[in-house]
Amino acid sequence: MKYDGIFSRLRSDSRGSLPRPVHWSTAAVCKDPEIDPDVWFPIPTDTLAVEYAKSLCRRCPVEMRCRTDALNRGEEHGVWGGLDEDELRAVRKVRRAAAAKEKQAAKAG
Repeated sequence: MKYDGIFSRLRSDSRGSLPRPVHWSTAAVCKDPEIDPDVWFPIPTDTLAVEYAKSLCRRCPVEMRCRTDALNRGEEHGVWGGLDEDELRAVRKVRRAAAAKEKQAAKAG
């Protein structure tokens, strides 16, 4: 058998394009059709509902990626990556403070 290189399989793609990577969220627990999507958007004062959503996140293989993505997108509502709305807000506040400190240090240096 002749070896045509690492891209030989890609050339046989009928569309003529490279395969797209699978998005990380396809492995997320929240994509389970058995779980009601409303679970992820509990009333913030409903402690039991918030804790239930967070418990589902803790068993998710992409929890950290979800959290990072939600923080980068500025999600304000719901439970994302195991963090509730208050926790997301607190992390964003810390991130802003760190960025401001870094910017100030760059100006001084």
